[in-house]
Amino acid sequence: MGQSEFWLAIVVMAVVTWLSRALPFVLMRKSTIFGRLASGRFVILGPALLVSMTVVVVYSDLQQATGTTSVLSYFCGLAAAGVCARLTRNAGFAVLAGMAAYGAALLALPA
Repeated sequence: MGQSEFWLAIVVMAVVTWLSRALPFVLMRKSTIFGRLASGRFVILGPALLVSMTVVVVYSDLQQATGTTSVLSYFCGLAAAGVCARLTRNAGFAVLAGMAAYGAALLALPA
């Protein structure tokens, strides 16, 4: 792959990523049908998707884990994310806290 193809791929991925995140907000503002998804029963969809993706990723990685360090690191990250989610009620902060605790545990625990 040449230099121009590389940068074109980066730009295309950036545009697609931006559209996938911005388009739902634009549609919700202009459409009453999509606006209803942000309230009522569907308000749980965002956190539920985050939890389901986390469970799939962590479960598959834990099956392949060979040492106790990697397993303990996952549990440190999960515990930090759970505590932060409980205290702040913010999924974004919980994800950041979980990632920080996971990284800190990888650095602090013996290999």
